[in-house]
Amino acid sequence: MMRHRLLALSALPLLALAACNPGPPPAPPLPPLSKAAPLDTADASFVQTLNEADLVDIALGNLAATHAGRNDVRALAATVVKDHTDDRTALGKLVSPHDITLTASPMREDQEMIDRLGKLYGTRFDSAFLTHIKSGHVSLDRSLAQEIATTKDGDLKTLAGSAQKMIAGHVATAEAIAPTRRTVRHRHR
Repeated sequence: MMRHRLLALSALPLLALAACNPGPPPAPPLPPLSKAAPLDTADASFVQTLNEADLVDIALGNLAATHAGRNDVRALAATVVKDHTDDRTALGKLVSPHDITLTASPMREDQEMIDRLGKLYGTRFDSAFLTHIKSGHVSLDRSLAQEIATTKDGDLKTLAGSAQKMIAGHVATAEAIAPTRRTVRHRHR
């Protein structure tokens, strides 16, 4: 009997240690996911074009907050900033598996144009901003249409389609609020 008690008492610390055991060791980390196939040259070029357009329109839209003379131009600019920021975020998520990092600042030529518009205020800024939205998006629309027609990447095609609808909305609004030029005829007496 004494022997059983001694055996039980000596086993008690082992049982306590066994109860503290957290269980099996953690599983090893999973291997990294395989990277997506690289984009072809045309798709990579399109990504750069769309990113550049987003950067320029975000910068110009932000300028409008302090430079625009009309509230409707400021409202359009706020929409442009939000839409292009959302577009740029979606673009970044789409290309990150392809090991592509989007540039964070516009190219030199575009930055010079942004700086020129940054020196304008009131109606001059409004006119330049609306002109940029109306005419500057023409070449982007061509790039979007070409990407939709030629890319084999379904996600990129979807993003291009969304961007095309977005800029069409911006152009329509810019055309609606842009002042119309009237021809004034002078009467000769």
